[in-house]
Amino acid sequence: MAVTSTVLDVTVLLLCVSASVVALGASDAGGPDGPTATDAADRLVTETATVTYPDEDAPNDTRRVHATRAELLALVAERSADGGERTAFDRRAVDRVRSGVGPRTRVDVTVDGPRRTDERVAGVPERYRARGASPGTAPATASSGATTDEDRWTIAVGAEPPRDATVGVAVVRHPLPTGVGSGAGESDGRGSGSEVRIVVRRW
Repeated sequence: MAVTSTVLDVTVLLLCVSASVVALGASDAGGPDGPTATDAADRLVTETATVTYPDEDAPNDTRRVHATRAELLALVAERSADGGERTAFDRRAVDRVRSGVGPRTRVDVTVDGPRRTDERVAGVPERYRARGASPGTAPATASSGATTDEDRWTIAVGAEPPRDATVGVAVVRHPLPTGVGSGAGESDGRGSGSEVRIVVRRW
């Protein structure tokens, strides 16, 4: 698998919350007419989606969450990192993200607390990974949901790229959102500095 290595820093401000997008050589990935990893990452942090899901504690037994796709991923990833069971919100939020990123795109998400310094980014060259120990959290299957592995990944959307593909990578660092309602992931008091790391791979 070939991964290009140009580094470009882009900062996107949305809804008074900052999300930093770092593109690792994504400019020529995605085909001559297709979106790059940077394009896909930009869509995650700028485009909004509405998730409607059942909740017995809500009026009419239904709740709606309107947020960027990056914020939806952050809510789901935080619940997964805390060992919470998958809910209707989790499943539908991941489906909304999947429908928005398009084919030939893989999105991996993990929660980084203020003390987590290790950056294990799937598909990113070794030289871009920070060193240091980090507590493990449960990863996800190829589409969504937690497992019991010791790896740090908590949520994954889409299939892995082919081994012989040229892959562009963009990394989004997004602050953990505050809770938006029962079942949709409340803040767990991790404190200032907690965030999610969203790795977008495009081929």
